[in-house]
Amino acid sequence: MINVRELTKSFGDKLVLRGIDLTLEQGQVLVLIGPSGSGKSTLLRCLNVLEVPTTGTVAIGNARLEFRPNAKPRKADVLALRRQSGMVFQAYHLFPHLTALQNVMEGQITVQRRSKNKARAKALSLLAKVGLGDRIDAYPHQLSGGQQQRVGIARAMSIDPELLLFDEPTSALDPELVREVLKVIRELAEEGRTMIIVTHEMHFAREVADRVMLLDGGVIVEEGPPEQIFYNPQNARTQQFLSLLSEA
Repeated sequence: MINVRELTKSFGDKLVLRGIDLTLEQGQVLVLIGPSGSGKSTLLRCLNVLEVPTTGTVAIGNARLEFRPNAKPRKADVLALRRQSGMVFQAYHLFPHLTALQNVMEGQITVQRRSKNKARAKALSLLAKVGLGDRIDAYPHQLSGGQQQRVGIARAMSIDPELLLFDEPTSALDPELVREVLKVIRELAEEGRTMIIVTHEMHFAREVADRVMLLDGGVIVEEGPPEQIFYNPQNARTQQFLSLLSEA
């Protein structure tokens, strides 16, 4: 369902991703872990073509795009691939002048060309799903960070994506607000949503992941089920990384 081959990304002379291969079946949850600067967020942004990969192939659902150096992909092909995934950012990125309801309606109307009535009905359903049915008319500044992030999750789901991408969705939240966001993501995993999650919440990763992948220096160091990665890592770098986290 998701197939990534030989994906690289350079920023000038700096090679950030060094030939990433990734396969994810429908309904699986992949958690990306690794030190800061290892390429985790860049990988997510490349999958959604918020960053254009330097080389490689990305296929999500029925959309496939091949990237070559110095060759700009066609806008229509980028949009076709981008429509296959919904992105939840660290810093929410809600439209400040729109209510929670309008934020979740916007992509449906502008990208999917849904009628306002259909977009509103879906937005109401999704906001209720993430526990915000009573906050539909609130503007972002009237919501807590956890509530804003849950609006962001509803917005990502509103376009019916094949894949949900979470880029450290709790990193900007106060500790007491983290739980409410992780609860929503756990529920999505239980529903069989296909997701790739970048997180530093190791306990959460153990609970929700079907597979865990450690990135470091733009390469995949180790990949496997959470039981292997967290309790019987095969690579010395994985052991070192987890040891440092346990000491923090």
